[in-house]
Amino acid sequence: MSDMPQGDSLLRVQNLNKRFGGLHAVKNVTLDVGHGEIVGILGPNGAGKTTLFNLLTGFIPSDEGEVIFNGHSLRGLKPHKIVNLGMARTFQLCRPFVGLSVIENVLVGSLGPRVHDADLGARALHLLDQVGLAAKADTPSELLSYGDLRRLEIARALATDPLLLLLDEPFAGLGSAEIEAISALIRQLHRDTGLTILLIEHKLREFMQLVSRVVALDFGEVIAQGTPEAIVSHPRVIEAYIGRQAVGEDA
Repeated sequence: MSDMPQGDSLLRVQNLNKRFGGLHAVKNVTLDVGHGEIVGILGPNGAGKTTLFNLLTGFIPSDEGEVIFNGHSLRGLKPHKIVNLGMARTFQLCRPFVGLSVIENVLVGSLGPRVHDADLGARALHLLDQVGLAAKADTPSELLSYGDLRRLEIARALATDPLLLLLDEPFAGLGSAEIEAISALIRQLHRDTGLTILLIEHKLREFMQLVSRVVALDFGEVIAQGTPEAIVSHPRVIEAYIGRQAVGEDA
């Protein structure tokens, strides 16, 4: 099958760079995401996490470096071309298609060439059932609660039939009960489908419980990679979050 990953890495990022004037927002980032992994991108505000997602998904061009996804170079590709290769994402801010119902929002995501189901309506309803929104299929999307909008974002991304799903702060703006529910949904999607997931999140407890491996960024640069247990005690990660005094250095 053409969608099978090449070797162990579904996504390979090599020496990726992006500058905005004098700001080096992403600096020589190199990372790999293996097929079936849940990998977390960790870092304080301004670390370059969302910029990295924007580079991977073609919303902004890189200055240098290479992104290889499932054996394909993504250099110069626009977002719709990258989605058609099997990489989908959600955004920090939920942006439904206002004026369309919940199921119509999901159907929009089903219009790409990766989807071959004869009954797109049944497929969309199945995806809504997966994320817990089947009962609200005909509801105008602008009437959803923020937690349900998060679910809709995920369903719309799943509608593109991704090999890799990028989640940009899926818990942002949610209360503890909603966070627990979305976290359970992500686990279930991974368990039931084997979907590969790359995740940005600031809710550290839930983040560390979800991911199997962490890539930590600070000032656009990878400062550590490893298991959640190794990352939480890594001196450079502690420094990035708490300050140099926390690791015995001069402030």
